[in-house]
Amino acid sequence: MRGLMQRIAIFMQGRYGTDKLNNFLFLLFIIIWFLNIIIFNPIISIILDMLELIAIALFLFRALSKNITKRSAENRKFMPFYNAFMRWFRLNVKKFKERKYFRYIKCPSCKAQLRVKNQKGNHIVRCPRCGREFKKKI
Repeated sequence: MRGLMQRIAIFMQGRYGTDKLNNFLFLLFIIIWFLNIIIFNPIISIILDMLELIAIALFLFRALSKNITKRSAENRKFMPFYNAFMRWFRLNVKKFKERKYFRYIKCPSCKAQLRVKNQKGNHIVRCPRCGREFKKKI
């Protein structure tokens, strides 16, 4: 087993490997694969098969590529979308965990997410970002 791992390590020298974009492509492949298992329509199944092949081919192409600068540039272009999604995802997980004690509202002027205690009644909320005060009924 150790000899196999050494051969793989030698083969991967000078190649790009994985990054966030490759992780996303592999996750996309897994999701499409599960959808393909669930859906029984033959036409949709063919389309999903093609999408699976495209996702895994891009994953392998990027992982085995020796053009590291191009693959890094592709990953840098992908990262703003990834970071925006992760911010949104973490915020919604936090909202769900704190749903008993806090309510999240948006500031009407700057659209910032504000966390207020979940107490019934009218509240005057002050946005820390823009400084605007507004009333909110909870």
